[in-house]
Amino acid sequence: MGGQAKRNFHGTVLIADDHAVFRLGLVQLLRRHLKVKRFLEAECFAQVVEHLKDRDVSLTILDLGMPGFSGPQEITQMRLLRPDVQVVVLSASDSRKDILEALSAGAHGYIVKNQNMSQLVERLRHVLSGEIYVPAVLAELLPGPVEATELNSQPEQKALSSRQREVLKGLIDGKSNKEIARALNVAEGTVKIHLAALFRVLGATNRAHAVAIGKQLIR
Repeated sequence: MGGQAKRNFHGTVLIADDHAVFRLGLVQLLRRHLKVKRFLEAECFAQVVEHLKDRDVSLTILDLGMPGFSGPQEITQMRLLRPDVQVVVLSASDSRKDILEALSAGAHGYIVKNQNMSQLVERLRHVLSGEIYVPAVLAELLPGPVEATELNSQPEQKALSSRQREVLKGLIDGKSNKEIARALNVAEGTVKIHLAALFRVLGATNRAHAVAIGKQLIR
């Protein structure tokens, strides 16, 4: 994924946020770091729907607090209108409810606005590479906190749920999130949620690290 994630973006980015200054800053950031050449802007959800008629739009960056946006059903509506368009939520909210609802509705990523510029660009590159980005805060909000002593224990002592083991097995087999979701008959966002919790239990920092640890668990 590394080389692919560094590629420049081709297509039109739709930026949906009711703050004009924020939209301007995001345009400048994406033009500089992802070499995006064409943008559309929306300050309310009605404009989002109208702009999605433009067949060149391939990425939408959406703020949950914009006028006309009442909940995850709007994300679902966007995905139904244009299933080929990647949707990334960029929000000030780090609420577990907001994150889970957005992912369940079909968002390809959820980025909290407290990121610095380089972090924001990397999060977007993650989505553009074909993965679903979930903020690390979700793992911190999941039930069942893991003590530091557990994270430093031997792999055999780490307690994984049966679903986490299934997801881990998929990782070890080299499957993408979409392939794991299909095999388990769950939403792709659900797989990403399990991965966030799995990484925390294993003390893993990325997929490769999780696979290395997981191979000791699943023999």
